[in-house]
Amino acid sequence: MSILLSVLIFLPIVGGIVTLCLPRDRHSLIRWVALAFSGVNLILALALLLLFSQTAGSALSTSIFQENIPWIPSVGINYSLDVDGISSLLVALTALLTTICMAASFRIEQKVKSYMAFMLLFESGMLGVFMSTNLFLFYVFWEVMLIPAYFLVGSWGGERRIYAVFKFVLYTALGSFLMLIGIIALGYFHQVAAGANCSYTLDLATLLNGRVDPTTGARICQANLSGDVQTWLLLAFAAAFVVKIPFVPFHSWLPDTYSEAPAPVTALLAGAMSKTGAYGFLRLCIPLFPQAIQNLAPLFNILAVIGIIYCALQALVQTDIKRLLGYSSISHLGVVMLGMLAFNAQGVEGSVLQMVNHGITTGALFLIAGFLEARTGTRKLSDFGGLAVKVPVLATVMFIVVLSSLGLPGLNSFTGEFLSLLGAFQSNVVYGTLGTIVVVPAAWYLIRFFQGIMTGPQQRTGTVGVMLRKGTLGDIRLSEFLIVLPLLALIFYIGLQPAPLTFLLHQSVIDTIHTLGTVLVK
Repeated sequence: MSILLSVLIFLPIVGGIVTLCLPRDRHSLIRWVALAFSGVNLILALALLLLFSQTAGSALSTSIFQENIPWIPSVGINYSLDVDGISSLLVALTALLTTICMAASFRIEQKVKSYMAFMLLFESGMLGVFMSTNLFLFYVFWEVMLIPAYFLVGSWGGERRIYAVFKFVLYTALGSFLMLIGIIALGYFHQVAAGANCSYTLDLATLLNGRVDPTTGARICQANLSGDVQTWLLLAFAAAFVVKIPFVPFHSWLPDTYSEAPAPVTALLAGAMSKTGAYGFLRLCIPLFPQAIQNLAPLFNILAVIGIIYCALQALVQTDIKRLLGYSSISHLGVVMLGMLAFNAQGVEGSVLQMVNHGITTGALFLIAGFLEARTGTRKLSDFGGLAVKVPVLATVMFIVVLSSLGLPGLNSFTGEFLSLLGAFQSNVVYGTLGTIVVVPAAWYLIRFFQGIMTGPQQRTGTVGVMLRKGTLGDIRLSEFLIVLPLLALIFYIGLQPAPLTFLLHQSVIDTIHTLGTVLVK
């Protein structure tokens, strides 16, 4: 049995413990040790992705990475891990963003040991969510993920961090509690429907396909839940997932949390953690509750469309850079959900591809916002203007990332958005049309974002104006450029060559859609 998945999850925890054992005043050593652990984990995640790509589509791909150890078998709880094409990409994305955000965190001067340890624990929780195949284990990692996020925002955030983190915890805790009730109830209703001879289980594969009788070889303990049961269970699970995406009206925690968190933490929250909600829909809600998800798809599609349009309009009127990017993130994730809820191959493949693209682009945007704030001490758009003359390299990097977020052909987001909206059109012309409307306000607020900072008349007042007049505003440093360079490379690579990623995704997407019994669009 391979232990690669367990190593990926627990190596960051070991790194956090080692970091906490280092001398408190050795900040440089602490930073480099934490970065080394996240870097090794990134190498392992890329090795996992490479190994999976070599076996994708073969029988080996379904068994080579599985880990299954009895934990509390009397109540169907096992330590079960596995990956497919979808989760392997998200694991690699999480490991990459964590390493980049750790490198971007070298400016942190307060409580460095705790900060680095929490960042590593945060990575461990997210990786566990993407690899768990037992619902109780999924819930454990879901909660583990929230603990370091709470402390990272609450201890190292801005002036309104307590208010922001309180909202974050309130929303997520309520959703998580309802999901826990749903998990317990799902095991009960599955046992009732499967028959008296079948034990209580929370193993995802058993819940979906039953299990094989060791004596006869026949498949037993298969259960079909009634439509009403599926609906209530779906709503319980969705309560946790809609907060993480988030859907409007469950979104108000996000702009506050993103704006108050340190820039590297925000990049990790937006780039990786926000994908856990969409992943939960794809990995759990669609296969476990196929009838209910199709019945409630119009509701979720309407919420996605509202989020796309409403948050794009909100982004248009924001004066704070990070709040603008926060609303932009919600709007773009609405496109991800539209593609997923199309229930066809193009839409779901585009949805997963756009999860990856969104993580790359949004992570880069928040890091750039952090670079600007570190130089100037402000995030207000009105405080900027005409910076491109003084910081041409940073302006070029920012322009590339903005064009990526806009979905320019040849850059990464184009393929994901195109496939997502194509799938939405094929499923429902109205939703596809409404989803496409986002292109107009997105172009408006993103160009306003870039122009307001980099072009136009140079700012003459305030801190930025003084720095421009004195010539003290520095361009992007080599260390900062190296931090965003992997993201820039991926923006161009995926934009020009998305086929390797869609190849990895295809079989997993087909298997997911088959659970719905729908006709696939080839």
